[in-house]
Amino acid sequence: MSETTEQNEPLGPKPYKGQYAMDPDNLDEELSKVPLFMTQLPSEDNDTLDAIQSLVFDGTPEEVALNFKDQGNECFRAGKTKYKDAITFYTRALDTECKDMAIIEACLANRAACNLELQNFGRVLTDCSKCLEINPKNVKALYRSAKALAALDRLLEAIDCCDHALMIDPENKVVHDIKKKAVDRKNMLEEKKRQKEERERREREKKDTLENAFKERNITIQVEDKEVREKANIDYDFETNTINWPVFFLYPEYKESDYIQSFNEMHTFQDHLEIMFEQPAPWDAKQEYNTNSVEVFFEDIRGLNPKLIKIGKKHTLGKILSLDQYIVKNGVPSFIIMPKNSPFKQEFLNKYKK
Repeated sequence: MSETTEQNEPLGPKPYKGQYAMDPDNLDEELSKVPLFMTQLPSEDNDTLDAIQSLVFDGTPEEVALNFKDQGNECFRAGKTKYKDAITFYTRALDTECKDMAIIEACLANRAACNLELQNFGRVLTDCSKCLEINPKNVKALYRSAKALAALDRLLEAIDCCDHALMIDPENKVVHDIKKKAVDRKNMLEEKKRQKEERERREREKKDTLENAFKERNITIQVEDKEVREKANIDYDFETNTINWPVFFLYPEYKESDYIQSFNEMHTFQDHLEIMFEQPAPWDAKQEYNTNSVEVFFEDIRGLNPKLIKIGKKHTLGKILSLDQYIVKNGVPSFIIMPKNSPFKQEFLNKYKK
């Protein structure tokens, strides 16, 4: 009678596993324990690892530095995922007591190349500066400095680096390319700055002109809401020396309004009412609102009790705004429009008599 076994467990003796044999099912884990394949340093002492590390630092400082430089170069050639490792190797090379300036120069230039790819522009400039102290004619260091400076919008310095590089290597295409980009961007930014300054100058001129025009016309502006005042597009027409105002026509009976974006001060109220009521308003169910049937009022807000003042439709906007009784709130004049014989008008007027 055969003996029972656990499911999937083979019959017979178990295969021999030596003391140092690796488990094929966990090969990555097993390899990570071998010093040559370690990706992290073990926390406990490891004699084999210590021996391998001693080999890395075996030799003169120049030989050790050269070894680290070569390893850094291999990492750099491996691509972006290895740039940080390359930086580590170049740094180790520079940390040795190497006296060979050619090795130091190469490590600084190469570490700058890695940091340039990683967009660590400040570190690029630091390493290139040290590199150029050793060899002012290092075109690669000048080029990498130029790229880093251009990325930081330090364009004059970038162009200067390119000029120095081209004095050494006049036919260097990549230096010519970065210089052209830096010059083009510099010109573009300067043009933007010029346009901005011109806009600001015009705005200041417009503001000053408007302030003087308000004084000349005896126009009073009361600011209750700074945001509304800043958005109020009061435009001075320099060709005609007139002011265009944004104006509200208010229809309190229906709680409706019309916004006139540009009401020239020389235009009459009738001019705009004819445009407004050329067709019946959609909210005017009784069709009581037309140029001939409506009257125009404004609020005199001086004093404790506001008053409603009727104005003639043939008056110009400029004439009304110049009245002592009219105060322009937040830079946007507003007027109340009601039909002559409307019961609502009488009720509305009565509110101002109380």
